[in-house]
Amino acid sequence: MGASLAWIEASHDHYSRSLLAPIVNRSCAAFDDTAHASHPGKRYFDHSLLSRLLARYVNDDGWVDYDGLKNERHLLNRYLESLGNADPGELINRCEQLAFWINGYNSLTLADVLDDVYGKARSVREVAGFFNRKGHFIASHQLTLDEIEERGREINDPRIHFALVCASTSCPKLQKFAYDGRDLDLELEQAARKFLGDPARGARIELPDRLLLSPILKWYSGDFSGRSGGLGHFFARVEATISDRTALDYVAKYAAPDVKRWIDEKRPVVTYFDYDWSLNAQSTHKSPSGASQ
Repeated sequence: MGASLAWIEASHDHYSRSLLAPIVNRSCAAFDDTAHASHPGKRYFDHSLLSRLLARYVNDDGWVDYDGLKNERHLLNRYLESLGNADPGELINRCEQLAFWINGYNSLTLADVLDDVYGKARSVREVAGFFNRKGHFIASHQLTLDEIEERGREINDPRIHFALVCASTSCPKLQKFAYDGRDLDLELEQAARKFLGDPARGARIELPDRLLLSPILKWYSGDFSGRSGGLGHFFARVEATISDRTALDYVAKYAAPDVKRWIDEKRPVVTYFDYDWSLNAQSTHKSPSGASQ
């Protein structure tokens, strides 16, 4: 088993770190938060400043105007400062906490791209330690992007993978709004359906009997299957590599009715897209006419 584990761990780099907590296939809204409702110390976090910036500098295709965002870096910095001094434990429920970690990850990724990638490298993959070395002051701790992601994953909602944006073309689209705990269950449902309904990044039928999927479904198969950490996560990865049942079952939950029927009838062979790590910048995603998409 050691050789197999080494092969799996080496196969996807940034996504190869082991789980530190059990992952179950639930939503943040499935937890009973009524105990927090009347607690005077619990609150919602204000993400309105991030929403303003995203609405201004992200287009409908999810590509980012980094030149424009750079001109308002002071506003992004102000939002990041609010993340640094926050206590997620004071937030009113788990959906609000999950929104905090998702928005924290996405906003800090934008800041890191401005600092280390845009105009200097072609992708985040070309910057050593982009995900696992550089610390960020958030929730009164110095955390890497990988560690911020782990904090969100500990809330046990696998749909987080359709909301976290690693500034790359094959990532889910960056939305034109910040996630909000009060609407998060609906927002994550929409994000899952949009991503898995995207034939360029999420899922695409290739007749007669092949389904092409995002490798995110393979890299995080333990999250989507409800397997726990440790050996449970290892065996979930093996299952995804051998039979792909985990990926098919999860995609079928969110696919359009005709695609779901096709999956149920065909139980197709699953293959995975090559992940495109090129930067999610408007300047590098042009329409045929030359205009930014």
